Amino acid sequence: MINHKIKVLVFTDCYIYGGSERLMSFLINNKNLQNKFDLKLSYRAYKDYERGMSRDYQDLPKSLILPQQLLSNESLFYKINCLKLSKIIKLPFFFIQKIQVYSIWNLMVFYFLLKKERPDILHINNGGYPGAKSCNMLVLANKLFCNAKVIYQVNNQATISKKIDLPTDQFICRNVDVFLTASNLAKQMLIKNRQFPNDKIKIINNCIIPGLKEKNREEICHELSLPIESFIIVQVGFLTERKGQRMLILAMDLLLKIHPELETKISALFIGNGEDEIKLTQLVNELGLEKNITFLGYKSNSHDYINACDLFVLPSISNEDMPLVLLTALELGKPIIASNFAGISQVITSEVNGMLIDINDVSFHQELYEIIYKLYMNLALRTLLGNNARKSFIEYSPEKYGQNIENLYRQL
Repeated sequence: MINHKIKVLVFTDCYIYGGSERLMSFLINNKNLQNKFDLKLSYRAYKDYERGMSRDYQDLPKSLILPQQLLSNESLFYKINCLKLSKIIKLPFFFIQKIQVYSIWNLMVFYFLLKKERPDILHINNGGYPGAKSCNMLVLANKLFCNAKVIYQVNNQATISKKIDLPTDQFICRNVDVFLTASNLAKQMLIKNRQFPNDKIKIINNCIIPGLKEKNREEICHELSLPIESFIIVQVGFLTERKGQRMLILAMDLLLKIHPELETKISALFIGNGEDEIKLTQLVNELGLEKNITFLGYKSNSHDYINACDLFVLPSISNEDMPLVLLTALELGKPIIASNFAGISQVITSEVNGMLIDINDVSFHQELYEIIYKLYMNLALRTLLGNNARKSFIEYSPEKYGQNIENLYRQL
């Protein structure tokens, strides 16, 4: 008798291709999971998203990648929101985004997808909750047309529900077998803000697949016209308020005002793009930090810049789970300064494999400045933190992640 592999259909949707989306590439490309399950990936077809994912899925057979022509205003609304327009002009787009006029079309798209693929397990990956509306629509489609087991992965903290959300939340909760998060805080927010039961929520650490090095430190310094002996600080993330880039800029301003002799010795590189790019650039210009802070935009090889740095900073102030860039810095053995909340504080033990800062609007940038200066002056401490970071990466390795996901799939 032939034992057929369990069929797993992974679905993901977001208006940007970020860390939570990359995580699914690590799942699909995991050799352990590929050997034991019939894995396929489906997503909302969107050009900007596909440009981001092309690198992560280049070795995967095209037959395993299933783009869906779903209709959504979320990508358009994100682009509109990034433009420097008045709120009044943006208002009509906001209402269009809220109305969900495309539900029937998307339900039919999912009908044909599920009837063709007939998965045993549906692994839905959402950037948050409620997040992408298509994810909830797929739960409905599965209830109507397929009846696969459902894993609903939530990669950020759930927002506080409103009365109008209650029927949807109750339906989702009834028709999802397991909610999956990477941090205790994300789990607690699903319980507190959406009243999802504790026993339905599982926690599995995120992982990364170490990237191939394309550029070394010398090449990056040459590219950016930096002296090879420069002290390089790197921050990687979507340029938006919750990622805390403003705090790092203010800390750099404080550092160079108190220690002007460091002006020719320290550079901070911001990697990523996003809605706050203009605002952050203006702040840098107003503070006269153009020589010390550089915005590099999106880089598909961001790990090369992390590898080249002397210090990695993750100054997020809200809405994080377990950022993949943090795990990248861990794997590369970099000294890390990060915010003390969510999954970050599950990964970093302060003064062991990194330095943590409690979130406080008033004192955060002051403390960030102090720790940056402390680490700049103390090579031995930087080396100790970096070595311990590399050792702790084993808990976030592809092998560990693959085994945890396999166990979850087999428990359904």
